[in-house]
Amino acid sequence: SKIEQVIQNLLDNAVKFSHNNSVIEIHTAKRNTKAFVSVKDHGIGIPKDNINKVWDRFYKTDLSRGKDKKGTGLGLSISNRLVQMMGSNIELLSEPGEGSTFSFSIPLKRGEDMEADLSPEEVSFEGCKVLVVEDNEINAEIAQCLLEERGFAVDCVYNGAEAVERIRTTEPDTYDVILMDIMMPVMDGLDATRSIRGMEREDCHRVPIVAMSANAFDDDLKKSVECGMNGHLSKPVEVDKLYRTLDEVIRSSNK
Repeated sequence: SKIEQVIQNLLDNAVKFSHNNSVIEIHTAKRNTKAFVSVKDHGIGIPKDNINKVWDRFYKTDLSRGKDKKGTGLGLSISNRLVQMMGSNIELLSEPGEGSTFSFSIPLKRGEDMEADLSPEEVSFEGCKVLVVEDNEINAEIAQCLLEERGFAVDCVYNGAEAVERIRTTEPDTYDVILMDIMMPVMDGLDATRSIRGMEREDCHRVPIVAMSANAFDDDLKKSVECGMNGHLSKPVEVDKLYRTLDEVIRSSNK
């Protein structure tokens, strides 16, 4: 689930910047209509001037313990995006040499419990391969994370021209579905879809292509249908709707 992924990312971060044999604490609780989670380490901590930078891509602390640590910092950026998708933000309290506490609370719907979110009945996409076409690398990382969680094998490209070239140079039926952003440089998602549908290959005519667009109220939906797309997701994408839509279009293509 999304919560599990966020907790795992926060734990990985805590281990990365903690001293050997240091204690890492994780707390979960339900407070009225919200689920609360915190991950506390007793590691190197973060200077006050850098606290807001930890959400940036590729942020890396300069403190001695972290100098030899590999990694890009994408885990924290992705974690915060995932929590934002659930209607909240991650809060950070930290002191150099004392450690850091990352915490977040998310609203629970009526009749929903935090345990239910941690172990939902999941649709599995094991054996399916998806091509994600998205020019924003963070969004692509998040999509890959969410899709791999449900069993997809994921490839990512970063504009429509790359998508067309990838399809052209791969064996037929390599991909079970394509997630296509609409607004991209070089070639947008609509033109890329037209080019793929126009290829003289049977799989290019039937592979499901799902549009992703930040413009929920314009004519993107109509244009996506006209150029041969099979579905439309509005950004920010609702995770449950993402899985549901992919399940529907893949099932339809296999009939």
